Amino acid sequence: MSKTVDFLHEAEVFYHATVDGAQAQVRPINSVMVYDGKIYFETSNKKAMYRQMLENPNIAVCGMAGSRWLRLTAKVVMDESDEAKRAIFEAIPALKEVYSYEELVPYYITDMNSVVYSFGTEPVVLDD
Repeated sequence: MSKTVDFLHEAEVFYHATVDGAQAQVRPINSVMVYDGKIYFETSNKKAMYRQMLENPNIAVCGMAGSRWLRLTAKVVMDESDEAKRAIFEAIPALKEVYSYEELVPYYITDMNSVVYSFGTEPVVLDD
């Protein structure tokens, strides 16, 4: 599995930032998976987050586990395929209580830079 995804699972809750015009927007999320060799997240096509990523695919994610934190930057690619939707519902069944099949939008990241930091040690680049 991906070292980045392992860290985010350890963090449990992490923060996902998008760009809204000239303003950053951040929200807590907790769902991430590896599918087809890529790191996937999800959102709803009814949310501002979805519209923001369509307009500007640059995102940042930050999470903390113990005394270490991960900072990730990447670009998103929407994957509204039936296969990706089924995979994310299977991997994270609780999403069925949150999103309908029609509104669920899985997306994966590309051009990722994922780095773990901690006080007193050098940063570690995760090369998933």
